[in-house]
Amino acid sequence: MKILITNDDGIQSPGIQSLRKVLSSKHDVWLMAPDGDRSGFSQSITLRDPVKIVKLDNQIYSCSGTPVDCVVYGYSNFLDKDFDLILSGINIGPNLGTDILYSGTAAAARQGALKGVPSIALSLNQFKGPFHFDLISEYLMDRLENLVSLWDDSCFLNMNFPETMDMNTEMKWCWPAVRTYRDEIVQFQAPREPDTAYCMLKGNLIASDESDGSDVLAVHSGHVSISAIRLAPAVVPHIGTIPEKEGICCG
Repeated sequence: MKILITNDDGIQSPGIQSLRKVLSSKHDVWLMAPDGDRSGFSQSITLRDPVKIVKLDNQIYSCSGTPVDCVVYGYSNFLDKDFDLILSGINIGPNLGTDILYSGTAAAARQGALKGVPSIALSLNQFKGPFHFDLISEYLMDRLENLVSLWDDSCFLNMNFPETMDMNTEMKWCWPAVRTYRDEIVQFQAPREPDTAYCMLKGNLIASDESDGSDVLAVHSGHVSISAIRLAPAVVPHIGTIPEKEGICCG
């Protein structure tokens, strides 16, 4: 297969380098990834500024834009390739449930699916090394044809890997759980600009729904979670007068 790989951790991330190394033994692999960390960029796309693309090696490119930019430019006449599969990751840290809304990793896979290409977002539920990226890459390569067969043009696949696993770890179909965050703002006052403040967001996860069937429970139980994330609602809600009964709308 011809595979385009991207991520939101940057071209130098060990996760994307592991995928390239392992999958290149059997597939035609191309990389286009951001030239630095673009975590949390979601579906952001560069519209008003030029995007700088640098060829780093044979079939390896860095991009000054976002993960979605990488798919837009990678799957175009710039690389002049008709890819069979787009992979995004392997992300350092999970993208479970509500995380998908913010994730650049998930957004790149969504963009691939919007172009009609089977696309999979890949994340590891771990933030500190040592990481077992090569094991995950081998695990994927053994199952790649089956994973592609699960895809249809209304979704992308979102996969999360547990911190401890082996080649026989079970995959479980899951629904994305609701995760709740507490956004803490850290503020710094500019010493020579009394009316200016510099702020940083310190997001803290405070709760995850670990109900049976959720991706959070699956990963925390040592399984590989896999979810089909729809590009649009499967059923379009009725549009009309909002019912008078409180708490009910769009019936």
